[in-house]
Amino acid sequence: MLVSCSAMSFAATPGSEAKSPVANILYRAGSLVIEKVSRIALVVGAAPVLGEAAFGGYQFSLTLTGLFALCAELGLSLWTTRALARGGAGERDRASVIVGTGLRLRAITAAPFLLAVGLACYFSAPGQAREAMALLGAAALANAFVDYFGAVFRGYERLNDEATLNVLRALLVTGAGLGALALGRSLTALAAGLLAGTVASAACGLWFLGARYRLLRWPQGWAFDSALARAAVAEAAPIWLGTLVGLVYFKVDVLIVRALAGNAVLGAYSAAYKVFEAVLAFPTVVMAAAFAPLVRAHADPRRRSRGEILVGALLLGLGALIGGVLYFGAGRLVALMFGPGFDRAVPSLQILAAAVPVTFLNTGLIPFLIARGLEWRTVVVSAPLLVMNVGLNLALIPRWGGPGAAFATLVSEVARAILCLAALRLGQAPRAVEH
Repeated sequence: MLVSCSAMSFAATPGSEAKSPVANILYRAGSLVIEKVSRIALVVGAAPVLGEAAFGGYQFSLTLTGLFALCAELGLSLWTTRALARGGAGERDRASVIVGTGLRLRAITAAPFLLAVGLACYFSAPGQAREAMALLGAAALANAFVDYFGAVFRGYERLNDEATLNVLRALLVTGAGLGALALGRSLTALAAGLLAGTVASAACGLWFLGARYRLLRWPQGWAFDSALARAAVAEAAPIWLGTLVGLVYFKVDVLIVRALAGNAVLGAYSAAYKVFEAVLAFPTVVMAAAFAPLVRAHADPRRRSRGEILVGALLLGLGALIGGVLYFGAGRLVALMFGPGFDRAVPSLQILAAAVPVTFLNTGLIPFLIARGLEWRTVVVSAPLLVMNVGLNLALIPRWGGPGAAFATLVSEVARAILCLAALRLGQAPRAVEH
């Protein structure tokens, strides 16, 4: 256990207590199997039916709408988790105002998001490409609210509730997506099913907040504290910018592969990247449980340092184990999951497997900075990495296609680890103002 977890009262359900980090890991890990099997089933079911080209088009629309959604997120999810972890969760009225203000801000930012999706639809080719962009855009908006609900649960250190919501989302989205694909056997049908499943999971999350957590009761749950909103946007800005730059850093290869090599090459590369992306859920389980305790330890350097070293070693060791399995089993894994039509995914997956250990470590290093109150350093770290990653992709993809993009990811992840470790060694920033 990293640090002892305080037995603070749980405002949503009187008499209950926040779970320990170990219990939270067990809850999150227990849901991980169902989540990953469901999502892998979606990819495995969709890729052979759609084929390389249509699957590449699907990944392009999914990536673009996901980037739009993050642009409108403003860093409010992680800000909410931190605000609740720093004491708001122990006071129901204050927690209701925090969550109510956050939800109102999320609703306001939906307008520019929808405008961006509308423009993407306008410039898309008529037919299934345009229809999928619109449907996946709506699904991305609903998904953003599900993620926000999960951030609230993490602030209460109730990862059992977050796990329940994530499992419901995975099952609903996968079931609706594959069901619609079986009926329509088209990209449009798949996108419509994904939208239906995501909206249903968002309704479940809203019910959790209202019925179980009692955070939507009048008047606190519908309050909009303008001073808190301004503070939230100001404090979340570096988190948002760092996360946005980080996501563009991870996803820009999809856009460049599609632009320079076409949908078919993108389909093969995306198949490899989906496997790589799936295993990245393991370090997020560890960090979901460890983040709140690290936030509380940010004023105690020795306690904080012990926690960071333990978590970092755990992530690196786990990444080495999983990366080795992926590297040596890449050929069989691709054949089993996607069939012979995706043979071109194997070299990309082997290169990405080599990046797994350092990527696992990086999944912890960025939250370490945020827990210390060093949000702006994540932007300083991420911005040059994005430039380097784009340059590598532009240089390597025209010649080597998917494997070139995978190698750009490997080099960039090593550079990211070096820069994050340097940022952590520079020391602790002044303690953030608590609200």
